[in-house]
Amino acid sequence: MNASRPCRCEIIARETPRVMTHCHRCKKTTEFYCSDKFRVNAQQKTIDVWLIYKCLHCDSTWNCPILSRVHTNSMDRALHQRFMNNDAETAWEHAFQIGRLRRLCSGVNTDIKYTLQCDPIDLESGNVEIQLFSKYAWELRLDRLLRELLGLSRSVLIQMESSGSLLTQPETGLTSKLKGDLRIILINGR
Repeated sequence: MNASRPCRCEIIARETPRVMTHCHRCKKTTEFYCSDKFRVNAQQKTIDVWLIYKCLHCDSTWNCPILSRVHTNSMDRALHQRFMNNDAETAWEHAFQIGRLRRLCSGVNTDIKYTLQCDPIDLESGNVEIQLFSKYAWELRLDRLLRELLGLSRSVLIQMESSGSLLTQPETGLTSKLKGDLRIILINGR
């Protein structure tokens, strides 16, 4: 069914996910935040790159491996320059690779602060289509996002989902975590 009022809603991350790993100075597993800085080490014709994380408590560092023993001729020059310039956007691209981070450390805290930048949504004016999108994916739960976006309780959202007046494309459940862009259609009068 076509919705009569499409609107765009961008989810803007205000911070990167924090990682849990052992801090040598605190002598325990603790949270580390992304410093938005890279460490680049070149030995002869090979390059190693790490993304630097800092302990929330003592500022000691943990280096997250990005590239290891990459030959200089096979590396993109523009990417190399972004690493050398501590490009924040490149750092965030790597800091949001949740699956990779989970393999490298004890855990990843994806409960981060975000902002919603949306067109006005008028639930009273008929069917509504919402296009949700984000530059990064970090496992934000759909029900949490819709509660904030629409001002509806979780029980009302569940009722809407079960009655067929809340549809998603691709199809996903309310308790699912967002993995990419999503189209939501709210059907009035059903």
